Amino acid sequence: MIIITAICFALFFVEIHRFNVKWKLDFKPFNCGSCLAAWTALALYLLPTIVTEIAFVMFVSGVLAPIGRQAMEFIWKYFSQKNFK
Repeated sequence: MIIITAICFALFFVEIHRFNVKWKLDFKPFNCGSCLAAWTALALYLLPTIVTEIAFVMFVSGVLAPIGRQAMEFIWKYFSQKNFK
């Protein structure tokens, strides 16, 4: 769970919302997804389990939401182009 949480946090921080650019954090580990994931995993390992569980729910849902939205758009376009008669 720690590894998945760290990866999702890094994707959320660096790739999805680009907080490193918005907050002018253009140095490692904040501008590097793998570096940020590694340091986040270490921090989550040292923190209590409840913090890891809260972060897991927050960042996994934050990463899966755009994927789900794109999947729904694809399904909607696919079925709206078909003629079901």
